[in-house]
Amino acid sequence: MAKLNMADIALPQEIVEVDSVEYLVTALPATYALQFMEKYQEALTSGKSDLATMKEVIVKSVCKDNKQITNQSFDIMFARKFLHLSKLYQAVLSYNFEDVFTEPDTEE
Repeated sequence: MAKLNMADIALPQEIVEVDSVEYLVTALPATYALQFMEKYQEALTSGKSDLATMKEVIVKSVCKDNKQITNQSFDIMFARKFLHLSKLYQAVLSYNFEDVFTEPDTEE
């Protein structure tokens, strides 16, 4: 059996479209996602957003036009586009935490 080379493994990615703009979203690393869920579980389920966290998550996991969004480009890209930013953040959360937002099927 061949050894698994971790250098050959990448985090899953998906293109999401928000207001006709395409973004490449990379899955958050599992450890970061678990820490995020532990810290922001209530915010995730209630729909509340911490603005600093919103920026952190987008900078950590979103590319546009084959370029990673950085702290500097974030401020320029989303100036006066706060509703769009909020929709992108929700799309990133939905991609990463789909099972948190989906109610399990129950038999009644």
